[in-house]
Amino acid sequence: MLRSIAQIAGSGKPAGAHGRSPECGSVGTVKLGIVLCAQLGRGGTQSIGLTWTGPRSRMATRVEPASTGELSNGISSKGRPMNRFRTAWLVVFLLASGSVPAYAAKKKPAHAAAKKPTAPAAPGKLEVLRWSSASWIPGMFCTKVDEPTDPHGWNDNFLCSTRDLGLRWSSLGPISGMVCTKFEEGSDPDGWGDNFLCAPRDYGFQWYYDGPLKGMQCLKINEPEDPHTWNDNFLCWPPAGPLNAVVSPPRTRTDVLNLMRAKHDYQSYLEVGQGGRDQNFDAIGCRIKIGVDPDRKWNAAFQMTSDEFFAQNKQTFDLIFINGVHDAGQVARDIANSLKVLNPGGSIVVHDCNPTTVEQQTVPKLPNQADWKGDGWKAWVQLRATHDDLKMFTINVDGGCGIITRGKQSKLKLPVELTYQGLDTNRKAWLNLIEVDDFLKDTGSQ
Repeated sequence: MLRSIAQIAGSGKPAGAHGRSPECGSVGTVKLGIVLCAQLGRGGTQSIGLTWTGPRSRMATRVEPASTGELSNGISSKGRPMNRFRTAWLVVFLLASGSVPAYAAKKKPAHAAAKKPTAPAAPGKLEVLRWSSASWIPGMFCTKVDEPTDPHGWNDNFLCSTRDLGLRWSSLGPISGMVCTKFEEGSDPDGWGDNFLCAPRDYGFQWYYDGPLKGMQCLKINEPEDPHTWNDNFLCWPPAGPLNAVVSPPRTRTDVLNLMRAKHDYQSYLEVGQGGRDQNFDAIGCRIKIGVDPDRKWNAAFQMTSDEFFAQNKQTFDLIFINGVHDAGQVARDIANSLKVLNPGGSIVVHDCNPTTVEQQTVPKLPNQADWKGDGWKAWVQLRATHDDLKMFTINVDGGCGIITRGKQSKLKLPVELTYQGLDTNRKAWLNLIEVDDFLKDTGSQ
């Protein structure tokens, strides 16, 4: 029994699809099965969970990373939390029995302390890639790099970026239709002959296994447990190339949201009116993300109307994006409900606040009207007229991105009837419209 436990220790894989960090933000999810799942990872990352199948098999527990030398809480044999004291004694028992000699005797690598996630790059800075040989990095977009036939620690290595670069990994040759860079180590006999990092565009990647390339920006790719000279391998790219495209100035709602996320280190994100995940949702770099959309084809986490979601929701969020039904009444309800679940210091972004023609804001939508924004702007200006406990402004980008935070503002004076003519005449004052440069100054990106 104890030997079988030792054999599975450290074999768990981080949860999440497509090499990205899971939306819950945990290092992994232990499903209730009949084994003691022990993970004693490199650099002191250790966790233990005891679970089993049966009538409670639908339950699950998240296993969070513990600090160096500590153990995270597990699950006891009756499904109750196992405290650190009991977990520690369990490990002592395993060590004393000789069940986990390979892990007990392993010396921590010199970079063990570096397993602590690094904060995402600040907005306006160059795009950043980071390498981790201990786990994915929370808050970043990560692609798992592995070779299934190599037994030397290649089961928890990740290449991570501050934005979704569309990277994919293949250990079976290049991926058709993508630009692929071969990863290899000539002295490693364990299957490293057909491993490729692939991208949807040419980022100028070059692989070098004899130190960094001069004049290039390089990232060391290593696995401390592999004895086959994985200590001088580098992924390089041109400093002035497309990978280092400056994040700001923002051109889309996605850029605005990610700039705010980076400035405030937002971790949780709600998107009302998700639509296709590739339109915006997948590109937001928050650790915890929830999408709401009643259209089943978009496969949102909550396939219901926003009113139904808020009626049953118990969570709160750092960043909320409202892009659902674009009529004034619904937008007003979405904003009011979002304010109730907004964390202190959080922000709400409302899309399409700045229609530039009467047709764009006509409700219902006119036939064949391609660029339709609805009349959500009415909800926006009415909120400015009734609330002096908020700070509100609209960035003149991507149809008008309205920003709401807690703060102070003077109440706006409005006519009894809101018309497009009134908006067009008083656009800057009613929307508190600012240009991108002003927004960048406010976020500290300039």
